[in-house]
Amino acid sequence: MPDIPFWIRIAALVGLMSIVAGVDAWYRRARSTRWKEYLFILVTGCAGAVFGSLTDMVTSSISPDYFVYGKELPAEGLRWSAMLLGLQAGFSAGAIAGALCLFVGVRNLAKTSISLPRAAMLSWRPFLLAVIFAAVIPLAGARFDPMGFLEELRILFGPERAGRFLTVWQIHLGVYLGLGVGVVWMIVTIRRLSGVEATLSS
Repeated sequence: MPDIPFWIRIAALVGLMSIVAGVDAWYRRARSTRWKEYLFILVTGCAGAVFGSLTDMVTSSISPDYFVYGKELPAEGLRWSAMLLGLQAGFSAGAIAGALCLFVGVRNLAKTSISLPRAAMLSWRPFLLAVIFAAVIPLAGARFDPMGFLEELRILFGPERAGRFLTVWQIHLGVYLGLGVGVVWMIVTIRRLSGVEATLSS
């Protein structure tokens, strides 16, 4: 079965969201919130796409080998291909993170939850931690190689290129760890603020 292109999957997702949001708006009228929730997910997905494409644009210049041999991207036009890869991965990660924040931090609190725009204002936290972790892990763990790839990489590419390959892997590891911690931080903050607002309004 052929792989469905990313753009078609996104179009299908947006179309499905639009249908569900339209039905929700038709039946619930002024009480409809589904379109706001889906918009929140799309916004966090787009933010993740921008972050991911910029990350891979930078890291592909540090170690082209990581993308050519590790991600099996063509060497010709590598930076553009890496940016597209980062865009797709970033959108998926951002949309999933947005959905988690929405359903764990906002939706379950119903009437006492903070507004979605205010929740969106907290989305800088995962990206900030992603940048910090991506910078710290390669510096703090220059020899961090739990998979034992470094020696094999040195045989294939030589010491310098192997080091660059490992550095890019560590950067990507830091990005995902930072995003994960940041999402948890964001969810905890949303729930705490929601609880404060519920107390003030009671």
